[in-house]
Amino acid sequence: MRSPYLFWSSRQSAVISLVGALFGLGMVFILSYQVSSSYNAEVQRSRQGTETLAQVLEGQLSSALRETDLVLHDLAQRLNEADVAKADLGETRNKELQGLLLDKLALIRQADNIALVNPQAAMTHRALDTTGGEGLIDRDYFAMIRDNPFQERVYSRLVVANDAQKQGIVVARRYEKSDNQFGGLVVASLTTQYFDRLLGTIDVGHNGNILLLDDHMGIIASYPKRKNAAVFKPDANMVAQLNNGSLTGTQLVQSRTDSATRQTSYRLIAGTPFVIIVSVSSEDYLAHWRDATIYYLLGGGALLCMALLMTYFFWRSHRLARNLQQKEIKLNASEARFRQMIETTPVALVLAKLPDYFITYVNQRAADLFDMPQAAALSMRAFELYLNRLDFMDQVERLHDGKTIRAVEMRLQRHSGEPFWGSVSLSEVNTSESSTVVLGIVDITERKQMESELQRRATTDSLSGLYNRAHFMETANQELARAQRYARPLSLLMVDIDHFKRINDTYGHDVGDKAIRALSDICRGVLRDVDLLARLGGEEFAALLPETPRAQAFNVAERLRLAIEANCIITDDGQEVRFTSSIGITELRANDPLVDDLLKRADTALYYSKHHGRNRVSIAEEIDEHGNTQV
Repeated sequence: MRSPYLFWSSRQSAVISLVGALFGLGMVFILSYQVSSSYNAEVQRSRQGTETLAQVLEGQLSSALRETDLVLHDLAQRLNEADVAKADLGETRNKELQGLLLDKLALIRQADNIALVNPQAAMTHRALDTTGGEGLIDRDYFAMIRDNPFQERVYSRLVVANDAQKQGIVVARRYEKSDNQFGGLVVASLTTQYFDRLLGTIDVGHNGNILLLDDHMGIIASYPKRKNAAVFKPDANMVAQLNNGSLTGTQLVQSRTDSATRQTSYRLIAGTPFVIIVSVSSEDYLAHWRDATIYYLLGGGALLCMALLMTYFFWRSHRLARNLQQKEIKLNASEARFRQMIETTPVALVLAKLPDYFITYVNQRAADLFDMPQAAALSMRAFELYLNRLDFMDQVERLHDGKTIRAVEMRLQRHSGEPFWGSVSLSEVNTSESSTVVLGIVDITERKQMESELQRRATTDSLSGLYNRAHFMETANQELARAQRYARPLSLLMVDIDHFKRINDTYGHDVGDKAIRALSDICRGVLRDVDLLARLGGEEFAALLPETPRAQAFNVAERLRLAIEANCIITDDGQEVRFTSSIGITELRANDPLVDDLLKRADTALYYSKHHGRNRVSIAEEIDEHGNTQV
C-alpha cells in the first residue's frame, strides 16, 4: 500500500503551483522596488553631493576672500598718503614699500599680486612686476568705492585681454587719508592659478561642471577644462535672484537636457557678487546604478529560477515537511516570541550584515524613528542612516579594535534627509556563517535642543539679546590673549545711557526697556560682526574691537554716539523720547593680563564723560590721575 505521505492529490498540486506563481510575482515586485529605491537613493545622493560641494566651495572661497581682505586692511594701516598717491618715492622708500607688499603677499597664498592704486585710478606700486596688471580694477567698481565712504571694500572680476591665466577676482579695499578723504585703493588679485588648485582636482564626472560666475554672468573659473567637456549653461535668472537677495542659501535645480538630467546647486559667496555653481549629469551619477541594475536583473532572474526549482523540490519533499511539522511549529512560536520582544522594545534596533553593511532587519521603533517603512530599510546600508558616513565607519573600526560603543551622541538623518540627534550603541554578533552589527538608537533631539537653549540662555542677556557679562568676560580674555600673542591692536568701549533713571521715573520701566533694546540695535548696526558686544548690567554696555587702534576706536565711538543721539523712541501713547550716551575708550597695553584692567580704565573714561557734560566720548589714556584731559 502506498504511503499517504508520498501521494499528492490534484488539489494539493494546484495549491503548490499557485504558491510558486505568487512567490515568483513577489520576487518580481521586490526586484522592481529594489531598482526603484536604489535609483531614488542615487538621485538623492547626487543632490546632497552637489549641495554639500557647493557649500564647501563657498566656505573655502569666502574664507580666502576674508583672509585677503584682512591682510589688505592690515596693509592699509601701515601706509601713508604718499605711498598710495605717488609712484616715485625715492629709491629707499620704494624698496621699503616693495618689501612690505611682498611680505603681505606671502601671507595670502591665494593671491598672485598686491598693488596700490591712487585716487586717479593709476597703479603706483605693486608687489610683483607682472605684465598686464594696468587695468586691475574696473572703472565702475573704482568709482563705486571712491564715491561711497561707507563702501570699505569691493569685489570684482579680473579680466586681462589675451591672457586666460590672469582671469580671476580682484579684492579692493578703500584707503582713507588722515582727513577721512578718499586716498586710493589697496588691491589684491586672485587668478586662475588659485582656482586651478582649489577646483581643478574636484571630480564631478565626465559631464559635470563647476563654475564661478560674477553678477553679470561672466565666467571667472570653469572646470573641468577638457576639450571635450560637456557644455553647461547656467540659469541667469537664478544667479540674478541670488545676487539681489530674493533667494538665499543653496538653490538646487533639476533640469533636463538632451538625454540626461542635471542636478545643479547655486550658492552665493557671502558678501560678494560671485556665485559658485556645481552641476552633475545623470550620465555620470547613474552610471553605477545602471551597472548595478543589470546585476540586480540577472540576480533576480536567477533567484526566480531558483524559486521555481525550490517549488519543485518543495513538492517533492512533502513527506519530509510532514515529519518536520511539529518542529516548525515550535520554531515559529520561538521566532514569534523573539520578534515580539524586538518589536516591543523601547529602543530602535537595526541589524546590518558585514562586510557590506546592508540592513537585514529594523524593528518598528526604528522604522518610525527614521520615518520609513520597514521594507524600505532592506535596500539601504547602515551608514546611510548617518548624516556623515565617516562617523559610522569610524565607530565600526573602533568596534573591530575591541572598543566599546555605548550611548555615543551622533548626528543621524531620517529617510527624507532631515537630520536629528541620536544616542547610538553598537555591538557585533558573530556566528559560524556571518557577522552582524547591531545598532541601538535613542532619539535625543529634544534633549540636544534643550541643551542648546540652556547654553543660549547662559550666554545671552534676555532683554537686549546681546551677550551677558559672564560670556563677555570669558570671550574677551581669549581675544585679549590672541591680540597680545600676535602684537595686534585692540580697543574697548564702555557705553552708558545718560539720565536713564530719569527715563524710568518719567515714562516707566517699559520705556526704559525700549531704550536698552534701541541702544542694542544701534550698537549692532554701527559695530562690525567681529566686534564683541555685551550688556554688562543695567544701562551699561561694553564692546571689544579687535584689530582696532585707539584713534580708529574713537571714530567708531563718535559714530555710535551720534547714532544714539539721533534715535527716537515712541511710547505707547505717542510721545517721543530721545536720549544720549556717554562713552569711555581704552586701548590694550602690553601689561594688561586680563580684560578687567581695560574695563576699569574704560569705566574711568566713561565717568569722566558723565561728569563733564555727558553725550561725549572720552579716552582713558588722555585722562591723568587727577581726572584732567592731557593736552
